[in-house]
Amino acid sequence: MHGNYLIYDALYEEARQHGWHGWGGNSRIASGPEQVQRILQKPYVPHNGRVLELGCGEGHLCRLLAARGFDVIGVDVSKVAIDWAREKLSEFPVQYIHADLSQPGVLEGKTFDLIVDGNCLHCILGADRVVFLNNVYRLLSHDGIFFVSSLCARDAESVTTQREGQAYRFVPSVEYLLQELDQAQLAVVEWDVQERDGFHHIHVFAKKEAATKPLA
Repeated sequence: MHGNYLIYDALYEEARQHGWHGWGGNSRIASGPEQVQRILQKPYVPHNGRVLELGCGEGHLCRLLAARGFDVIGVDVSKVAIDWAREKLSEFPVQYIHADLSQPGVLEGKTFDLIVDGNCLHCILGADRVVFLNNVYRLLSHDGIFFVSSLCARDAESVTTQREGQAYRFVPSVEYLLQELDQAQLAVVEWDVQERDGFHHIHVFAKKEAATKPLA
């Protein structure tokens, strides 16, 4: 199974038509500083260097991280989202790139001290998830940290949701997600689950393992 990621252009257009400040509505965008604080409060997370945000949308987390002194690149599969991010001027420079992280070799030659998945991974489907996480491994510096913020299932069964008759999101069980990271040679440092009505939400911090086995 591979995703139809072109759907996100239409969804970002819809968000703009609603007058939202970004993907998910204004309350989600307003929670950006809390999300950044959650990441940076960990003692093992770097407080300077290069940051990559996966699925950056209109760039609110990128701008907040740039304001903290990081050199930031944001990537999104939606050109509408990237154009929107570029329209939002900031005193802190951020580079926005339109790219599909489910394809191999994205951002060839670059490495990052911190990679932030701001609710992107649960939008990646099927075999694309292996490519996505292999890209993360390749792009992460030796001492870098990968932060994942993702929907997760309430029990041991992973779930694929539908939208307009097509696969839309993959909501993994906690065990499944942790196994995915292990198979991508991303060693989990810490994780926690926030229980909610419907799907739960997981935060994971991981680091790059030494290359001891071939990636899938």
